[in-house]
Amino acid sequence: MTIRNIIVLVLILVAVSGCQNGDTTTKAVPITANPPGESSIVSGTPVPLPFDNRFPNRWNPANDGTSFEPCVAYSDEELTAFGIDPAQIEDVAQVDGQGTRGCSWKMPDGFSLSQVVTNSESLDVYRQGVSEVDWRSDLLVGDRRVGSFGIQYESSELCSTYVQSFKAGVVTNVMVFDSAEGKAAEPCEFVDSFTRAYIDKIPE
Repeated sequence: MTIRNIIVLVLILVAVSGCQNGDTTTKAVPITANPPGESSIVSGTPVPLPFDNRFPNRWNPANDGTSFEPCVAYSDEELTAFGIDPAQIEDVAQVDGQGTRGCSWKMPDGFSLSQVVTNSESLDVYRQGVSEVDWRSDLLVGDRRVGSFGIQYESSELCSTYVQSFKAGVVTNVMVFDSAEGKAAEPCEFVDSFTRAYIDKIPE
């Protein structure tokens, strides 16, 4: 399996728990207004991004359960503290209306970090919908329960955390590739440390 295919698989797994019809593909979601008399629980609305936004429906009903936006959540200093180059940022969106929104950062030495948002009622609901991964023991960061899972392939390894934010999940992924530097990396330790350091940025 190629690195590109693994990245696509990760996005599909992140989005699948929000699909009520059981479809496991990342797809465009039409924008719909709230029914009369109902208001949005949170404001997952567009904010200025550090790159040109190609997709008018990047924020949509599949990922608007929290106002948290990974692409603008961290200062350059906070990213460089983890060896992340703030300039190497990319939108995870591949199509308009994608079920996940967020960003990825390419890092030197054969690994990368991404953080995405997808609507989900809870960690337990998300876990039920994502059974294709190896779930690790939950973390407790302050008073917040954090899900933790991984995927192992011959040429790469991915570790992820899940943090609940209102009606959405924020999933942080660290992927290492088959290189001398990548093999020496500890993706689960890295993603756990990143999540612990910045969990307070993710609203509850």
